[in-house]
Amino acid sequence: MTRTIICLARHGETNWNIERRFQGQFDIALNARGRAQAQALARELANAHFDRVYSSDLRRAMNTAAPIAEARGLTVLATQRLREKDDGVWQGHTHAEVQAKYAEDYQHYLTRDADFAAAEGETLNEFSRRVRSVLADIARESAGLTVLVLAHAGVLDIAWRLATGKSLSEKREHPVLNATPNWIAFEDGKWSLVDWAQAEGRPEIAAPWDGLVLPRREAARALILNPKGEALLMQYAGGLSPHFLALGHHHFWATPGGALKEGETFETTLRRELREETGLILAGDPGPVVATRDFPIEIGEDWQQAIERYFLIRTEGFEPRPQLLTPEEKIHTLGWRWWSADAIAASDELIFPEALAALIRKLNA
Repeated sequence: MTRTIICLARHGETNWNIERRFQGQFDIALNARGRAQAQALARELANAHFDRVYSSDLRRAMNTAAPIAEARGLTVLATQRLREKDDGVWQGHTHAEVQAKYAEDYQHYLTRDADFAAAEGETLNEFSRRVRSVLADIARESAGLTVLVLAHAGVLDIAWRLATGKSLSEKREHPVLNATPNWIAFEDGKWSLVDWAQAEGRPEIAAPWDGLVLPRREAARALILNPKGEALLMQYAGGLSPHFLALGHHHFWATPGGALKEGETFETTLRRELREETGLILAGDPGPVVATRDFPIEIGEDWQQAIERYFLIRTEGFEPRPQLLTPEEKIHTLGWRWWSADAIAASDELIFPEALAALIRKLNA
């Protein structure tokens, strides 16, 4: 009988993990701790033999798989079938937001109702069938080999149930840790559990902000959409973290806006920043807040707790005319462009905020 060994690992930490935000199939990058976790996982598995490396095609998984595959000269075999459960309209919202807005539906989520799906999402049963199918295909096409699979918490949860025979409703014995190896086996058409990682005794992977009291940096930003549904993004230079500079990024694109000054509200800052950066003067109240952010960010070499609100503003197309910029702001404001969601999704440029393409599609639906 041929035995296939599969090492399963969840991706490293993201900022959306910190915020307890539903990521689902949105393509969110690793944060600083997540990148350190990916390197730590590569060191932990340095002496392990792998014939193949499979991964979800989302970059938080791909970037966790990359250092392990590169050390062995292997190509990461990416597939959408290993993506996280599709949580539909919940994606991009925190658990607290979903609980407040979809209180009754959220109870179905908490009780692991296998036939429930958030609007436009997958049921747990559908997700389970997808994961079971792809793992079976991996095991069969890698018969007798040892392979690594990089994926998501939900995928690993289904794999654990597959290997232990537990139902979808039963409580899992141990959490799914970020960037930690777990082992299952496939032999003679049957799955078995080899080893499942536990938090006890494992070293904590530090983030640069651990132990620091981070100053709050509150900021108001404008998501300006024209009649075509395109977003106005400004090109900025300066303020990039050493990580992005090391990756070759020397500028980035972001929605207009900036930090609150003393005594300002988010709304007054929004008006000031729009006037200064684009020349746009708001008539009436600002649009609704369509996204928020609350996580550590690195500005230069300093860490701050970013508290951001994104206001939706629909307008006719116009050519921004920056006004009242300081000499330093003029140096760092390089230009502007209207971006479609597809252009953002396809671009290799550094674009903030995360999952902007998905947010634009949602607002244009």
